[in-house]
Amino acid sequence: MNVTKMTLAQKRARTQWSAQFLAAAELVRRGYMVAFTMGNHTPDADLAVVAPKNKRHFLVDVKGLGSKGAWLLKPKNKRPDLYYILVHVGSTRTSDRFFVLTSKEAKKATDWFDPEEQDKWKTPGFSFGVAKPFEDKWSKLPQ
Repeated sequence: MNVTKMTLAQKRARTQWSAQFLAAAELVRRGYMVAFTMGNHTPDADLAVVAPKNKRHFLVDVKGLGSKGAWLLKPKNKRPDLYYILVHVGSTRTSDRFFVLTSKEAKKATDWFDPEEQDKWKTPGFSFGVAKPFEDKWSKLPQ
């Protein structure tokens, strides 16, 4: 398919799938075992993960962006075993960026979202810059 003729929905789907595969690849590179859940109908997460050392199971919800817009996150059930990996899908592999948050950090970041922006998007979230302190914080994941 010609990329220039893709619909917005197709571009979003491509970005989200790219983000999920990039996050999974990075986790595997770091020694984790990863399984994909069944797409958008899984309520809490995109990836089921097993830590390399302690074999602890946890979930990862992946969010992808192709530009520096807002990270949109719908509220989730309180789960201490849920983490977020936000992936800025770059134009090249070397320009991809990863932001790793606990569910508590994601909730707190969502609370910072400007209410006027929230009305515009109808989904909670936060600006791109709010995620910067979480860039490459892989160490917060279970080991």
